[in-house]
Amino acid sequence: MVGTPLRLMMTNHLNQKPLPISGIPWFCYVILIASTCIAVGLQWDISWHMTIGRDTFWTPAHMVIYLGGVLGGLISAILVFNMTFFDKNEGMNSGVKFWGFTGPMAAWVCIWGAVAMLTSAPFDDWWHNAYGLDVEIISPPHMVLAAGFIAIVFGAMLLTLVQQNRSNVSNIKLFSWLYTYTSGILILLMVILTTEYSFTNKHHSLEFYKISAIAYPVVLVAISKSSKLKWPATIAALIYMLHRCIMVWVLPLFEGQPLLAPIYREITHFVPPPFPVLLFIPAIAVDFITYKSGKMN
Repeated sequence: MVGTPLRLMMTNHLNQKPLPISGIPWFCYVILIASTCIAVGLQWDISWHMTIGRDTFWTPAHMVIYLGGVLGGLISAILVFNMTFFDKNEGMNSGVKFWGFTGPMAAWVCIWGAVAMLTSAPFDDWWHNAYGLDVEIISPPHMVLAAGFIAIVFGAMLLTLVQQNRSNVSNIKLFSWLYTYTSGILILLMVILTTEYSFTNKHHSLEFYKISAIAYPVVLVAISKSSKLKWPATIAALIYMLHRCIMVWVLPLFEGQPLLAPIYREITHFVPPPFPVLLFIPAIAVDFITYKSGKMN
């Protein structure tokens, strides 16, 4: 008798037909903009610190990062309120309840990420005022921030993945592109977090290959298995590389010079990030193996 409700829920879930979705919901666009703001702001912020130094918390780069966090959290909160008060039937079928509210799982992940990002802001400001410029990216306040922005981008992936899996045939490819784009943003964030281990002069070191083997294969395989596109992991890796190359090409076009002593090296323009790791090569192998294994099954 205990298993009867669970069995009925599973039966109803399996018998559900894909929902016909015409076009792309507005919140998908906003969550993609939020993810892009985070990715652009992080690379800009690192370049700002390398060029100008840590002059103030209220830099344009910081504002772009936290704009992405606020957008992601705000849109997710709207989705939760809508499902709680105005779309209760949908909430009964697919919502996740928390503290009396009901919302999509992806929205809860994004809300948690937004809270973590905003919590890290005063912590990060205090850390810099106490210890100055970071020696490396991985520091306690940055790890809180990283947990937040990864949660928002992962929530964006879940949101677009749900739309892909529930859309009709005419829209499935469009949602697959959105999902693959957010996957490319996630790869970019992972590369940013491992910047100290992936400089060009370390590409022949054991440390670089160990970090790369831990960080990237699982993500590439997950993208390859979940997206409906052909060669999805390769496309996601190319999206990451395109984002990074744009920053490499654009940032040096703007003038900038150090404002905080000591100054050991004269800089006249914004320092670009390192050239992207060529992840599209292993991504091609991942897609090929995934395709072959799928045909064998």
